[in-house]
Amino acid sequence: MKGVFPVFFRMLGYVLLILSVFVPMLMYMFGMIQTDASFILLKLGAKSVIWISLFFIFLAKTNDEDNTTASLRGKAMKFALIVLGIYYLISLSVSAIELNYQKADNSIAIFYMVTNVICFEFLQQKRKIEKRFIRNN
Repeated sequence: MKGVFPVFFRMLGYVLLILSVFVPMLMYMFGMIQTDASFILLKLGAKSVIWISLFFIFLAKTNDEDNTTASLRGKAMKFALIVLGIYYLISLSVSAIELNYQKADNSIAIFYMVTNVICFEFLQQKRKIEKRFIRNN
């Protein structure tokens, strides 16, 4: 899976991710959220920005884009899918025990994308470290 977006979209994704965390808190502190409707719109907007920023991070090309990076993206998606399956099964079990079926359906897609990004970042760092050790030996 090759990168779709230009390299600078990776940094843009991280900036959007940071803004999506702090802007809602600042809006609440300054009294811009006064009704339930504005809270729901802010929550939906924040989730949308988080989703977009995670796609920017995951699908941005890297400076040293090659077939290895493409295979790392594929591995990251596989690992994230496994972790997502485990998380979802545990979440369903906990919600069944508590008889709260809405709990299992909160933000599963965002969790999947976050796991994709974390796995991809880990695999890239691992590859860089392996390159250094191979070069030194």
